[in-house]
Amino acid sequence: MTARPLALQEAVLGYPLEDLARRSRSGGSGTRVPGAGQGGLQSRSFRAFAGNAQRAPQSVVKRIRAGGCHSKEELTRQLNYITREDAAHATWTNFAGVDRELRSTTLARAVEDWSSAWRGAPRRGHTDHIILSFPKGTGIDAAETVAREWGQAIFASGDYGDQWRYVAAVHRDPDHIHAHFVVDKVGCDWGNFLSISMKSELNYDVMRERHAEIARAHGLEMVASNRLSRGIIENPPRETEYRAAHDRTGRGDLVPAPSMSEAERARRRAVVTDFARQYAGLGQLASLSGAGNAFMQTLSQAFFASAQTLEEGGSLMSEADTLTPPPLENGSFDAIAAMAVARDQMLSEARQTWDSIQSMDAGPERVRMQAEFSRTSAELIAATQADPFFQDHATIAHAGDDLFAHLTPTSLQHVRGGLELDDPSVRQIDSALDDMRDALTVVFSSETDLMAQMSTTAEELAEYLLQGEHSVAQAEAWRGRAEALDEDASARLTDMLEEGHRIIEGVTVPRDLAEELALDQLLTVDKHHPLADVPAIEALVNRMTGELSNEALGQVLEGDSTPLQGEIRDPAVRAAIAAELKTEADLVVGQGARRREAVEAYQTMARTHQAELAAEHSTEHGADLEDGHEH
Repeated sequence: MTARPLALQEAVLGYPLEDLARRSRSGGSGTRVPGAGQGGLQSRSFRAFAGNAQRAPQSVVKRIRAGGCHSKEELTRQLNYITREDAAHATWTNFAGVDRELRSTTLARAVEDWSSAWRGAPRRGHTDHIILSFPKGTGIDAAETVAREWGQAIFASGDYGDQWRYVAAVHRDPDHIHAHFVVDKVGCDWGNFLSISMKSELNYDVMRERHAEIARAHGLEMVASNRLSRGIIENPPRETEYRAAHDRTGRGDLVPAPSMSEAERARRRAVVTDFARQYAGLGQLASLSGAGNAFMQTLSQAFFASAQTLEEGGSLMSEADTLTPPPLENGSFDAIAAMAVARDQMLSEARQTWDSIQSMDAGPERVRMQAEFSRTSAELIAATQADPFFQDHATIAHAGDDLFAHLTPTSLQHVRGGLELDDPSVRQIDSALDDMRDALTVVFSSETDLMAQMSTTAEELAEYLLQGEHSVAQAEAWRGRAEALDEDASARLTDMLEEGHRIIEGVTVPRDLAEELALDQLLTVDKHHPLADVPAIEALVNRMTGELSNEALGQVLEGDSTPLQGEIRDPAVRAAIAAELKTEADLVVGQGARRREAVEAYQTMARTHQAELAAEHSTEHGADLEDGHEH
């Protein structure tokens, strides 16, 4: 049995921070940000999600391509350019962690001092040219303050392997306030060469996060998040193309995004869809953590609106008027802290609830409560940032890891869950489950000693089997009970379960439900699952063998499935039954061993057919709406 699609597998990408998303994709442990432990990662992630939902401006940190200097002459020209009086609001240099204002001889001395330590011929030069940008409307003095602190934190603090000297300037372009940093790559303390890449301790994600963190400390709302968390699927245009277009037309934003394969676009679309689920979960969390707080309720609505925007294919673009939390009278309000506290409280209460369920008296009610806990966990997993505890309770265990899994009751539960309560099929399914429950309880009741050793009852174990599939946490708990048995008891359990499975397979499912169960089983098993081991398919094969005439069966075996069309509506189920009829006929006449064909082809056929039906329904529904509008 496969886990629920994508959401949980992609949950590790749920951090809207570039470094965490990239490292999780590559198997790394994430990028270190000083002072950020696990709690810090959670708060950073919450803050990035909240910033996106509030449409806060994004931090922009860029390195100028080909901006590295290879000679004293190039360095002189570059320093003169960034510090020119007609553009610079403030200029300074930093050496050994101390900012110094520029004097008439400062630049010449910097060129001589830096170049004297250069060795070799680095491909990108001996320096880096970094631009730190600010949102439109930022005050020039505020930008200078943030830029000074950022330069200290990134290059002069020693937090990233060394200290590097630099010359900086804040430019007063009213439409694009920004700061230039020309950095000598030779470290002052240890001589470590400055390397900025995802493989290095210092990378652009760290630089952007520190920029946003320092800006927020000075009242400038800013966030550093990845593009997919904002619903932006395309890659940004290449810097060279952007600058060329800007120089040519003044509109670099009109440069088209690089091309992308349909497979990659679909993968990214799926990740964005998962982010939408997480925004909805955080909307729930913000609502729970801010009862009576007007700002938290507004933030909750912003999360839900962001989820809807991403689901509809839109993106969360920055806006000038962001949703800024008003401080309380004592100035201590922190929305992110409130959400983190609510998450921790939710997790604590969930653990207590699960322990209470496990402590209940053995019986069917305990099993039903476990199943309800799994459903609730699936709803809360996004709000808790895919906490491992909720993952284990929300994820369906693989059939190979679940001693008590069985496809037939699983499909009965799936089909029943998709029906209205007044649908006649509900009564049919309940009747079939009741028949199984009664027969299983009789068999299990003969093993009173075994039930006692497993701390269960015959009624409880029967109810557990009738769930069909179970969460990872449920499966682990029951497997632990089974593994604690001695050798004799373990053998008896195996025999008892085999008998239980025979009982389940022996209960007749009403004719009008058989095809729905077969389709559900085709769609939910792993694609490598043998077709012959799909119970509902085999039941229909046996039924067709008994009901079709010899002439009709002969047609099917010759490759003409027309006789099945009046019996089986779904084309994928029909094709699977035809294939199994042919396989069984070959066995009867002795033509080789049984083919172990996998369900993959029929699974694909079923999904394609469902997509076609959905598209047809959507078209018809749209036509109805249009007609109604015209009238």
